[in-house]
Amino acid sequence: MYVEALTALAGILLGAGAMYVRQRGSRRQELGRLAGLTETILNEQKIKASASGEDTLYAKIENQLVRVQELLAGRSEAAGKSRDEIQKLISEIAHQMRTPLTNVETYLGLLQDEMADEAGSKELLLRYVDAVKESEEKLHFLVESFIKMSRLENHFIQIKKEEGDILRTLRNALGQIQNQAELKGISFEITLPETAVCPHDPNWLGEAVYNILDNAVKYSLPDAGIKVAVTVGEMFLKIHVRDHGIGIETGEENQIFKRFYRGRRVTVQEGFGIGLYLAREIVNLHGGFLAVKRMETGILMEMNLPCGR
Repeated sequence: MYVEALTALAGILLGAGAMYVRQRGSRRQELGRLAGLTETILNEQKIKASASGEDTLYAKIENQLVRVQELLAGRSEAAGKSRDEIQKLISEIAHQMRTPLTNVETYLGLLQDEMADEAGSKELLLRYVDAVKESEEKLHFLVESFIKMSRLENHFIQIKKEEGDILRTLRNALGQIQNQAELKGISFEITLPETAVCPHDPNWLGEAVYNILDNAVKYSLPDAGIKVAVTVGEMFLKIHVRDHGIGIETGEENQIFKRFYRGRRVTVQEGFGIGLYLAREIVNLHGGFLAVKRMETGILMEMNLPCGR
């Protein structure tokens, strides 16, 4: 009995030792494979999960390494896109500012030459000063617009829906555009309900409405008419602005809301392609959306704001 017990114990010990040796060798192989995976990641090469589905420690670590690599790749791609967007934006800003800066430089040189001339014309001096002032105003507008764009895109702006009477906001925007419209002989046909309540930020939404009206006036022909109407539905309040201007081409319905985009029909009309972009961003922050429809002449712009009863 004693000998048999010793024999059984020795067998158990030998088996355990053999199993330990095998496991140790297996662990060594797994560590070597894991080291190879990390080396592959460091060499920026893609790894694949070869042990997926196995309930082992190696399989779990391998799966985690694959996920880490995918996460790093996603962040690298996002960083690359962000860098490209920044470079594109800088290029666009430089392009937009080049003309007014060149004009300032040109007219300042003419102004200096005219002032140095003893027989200089006062009329020319005033004309050059006005030209410099106009370019300065364009630069100021661009800088302010770039700041607004940055604040909107980076969510620095907090929309405060403190005003309910949206008709007041609309009338204020119409008042701001009135002089510009009168200079072109443009008249407004306005259709409003007696009351229209829709919580909104009057400053920001007023700017969005003004930008849409400014776009309508800018691209309308002289002595044309613009229709403005407000309708209140079950879920949305709609502000319609219908002009009879140069209109847009097929396929430009979404393009015109892009930053710095100007329609293919635009010729002599001044602009920077910022107004409608800002208007859309502001309306989006209000939880609404902008839509445009091509008409036989001109376009119909529709602002939709969530104001469910």
